[in-house]
Amino acid sequence: MTDPSPETTVRSPQDMLGAVPYLLGYHPGGEIVAVYLGADQRILGVAAEPLRFSAEALSEHLMLQAPAEPCAEVALIGYGPPPIRPVLATIGRILELFWPLHTLLWVTGSRCVCLLDSCSCQAHRGMDIDPATSPVAAQMAYAGMVALPSRQALDTLVAPDLVSQAEVEAAVAPLTPDAVVPGLLDDVRATAKRGRRLTAGQLAPLALALTRRDVLEAAWGDVCACMWQRDLWLDVTRRVPDRYASGPATLAAWCAWRRDEHALAIAACQRAVREGPGHRLTRLVTSVVRTHVPAHRLRHPAAH
Repeated sequence: MTDPSPETTVRSPQDMLGAVPYLLGYHPGGEIVAVYLGADQRILGVAAEPLRFSAEALSEHLMLQAPAEPCAEVALIGYGPPPIRPVLATIGRILELFWPLHTLLWVTGSRCVCLLDSCSCQAHRGMDIDPATSPVAAQMAYAGMVALPSRQALDTLVAPDLVSQAEVEAAVAPLTPDAVVPGLLDDVRATAKRGRRLTAGQLAPLALALTRRDVLEAAWGDVCACMWQRDLWLDVTRRVPDRYASGPATLAAWCAWRRDEHALAIAACQRAVREGPGHRLTRLVTSVVRTHVPAHRLRHPAAH
């Protein structure tokens, strides 16, 4: 579940469909999406579940991901072919026991239909849609939010780059494991901020350095929501050998969380946990991400 900034509000199905890809970080497909709304139509949170479970299990998962702030309504959107309709309708009936349904939308290709009998919105009889043309989508894109083409494209952002990993492995080999280059983090950040990709020669000492608790926590303390930091730590995560990936993946997750890119933060946390020995900072970041608390509501926690 991702929790957007308080300024995100919806006034029409077009607004809803335009906002969802940016709030998730990717364009959903074959998924059920729940949009949790406040009394003022402000989006409190968004959750997505793949269609590989029963309607009852999907309903439970979506209820567990509801934000802590009280919801006034919930909007359900099903993305997929016609067989999704009865599943979506069943989930709607279950969730309506807990919250009023704001809308119940079925999206297939470029067509959207509202399945609520009592609704008179523009989608009630079906309508053609293009989420990219929504003013809300344009506003979010202008604010620097990202909507990747698919969930698979998002997962690729943290997947190993085997060719680059081999190059960095060769550069790591002659280095002393406990060597830390003075000013390394400053040099790395300066290079990334100028829009330049790190070389294998720069990545090798960085990979070693981030296995040290003091260096990793120093890097974490300077992570912000800037796009260049997002690109930096995702790139490092993909290119360093797996045994060094936990540290940069933790930093990538923290940056994604600070940017309210929750799905990406979860994917980066999973990579960090899978590759790492369980560093306490990795556990801390994973715990924060999994609480679904958005960055604007939580003070930056101290490393200790």
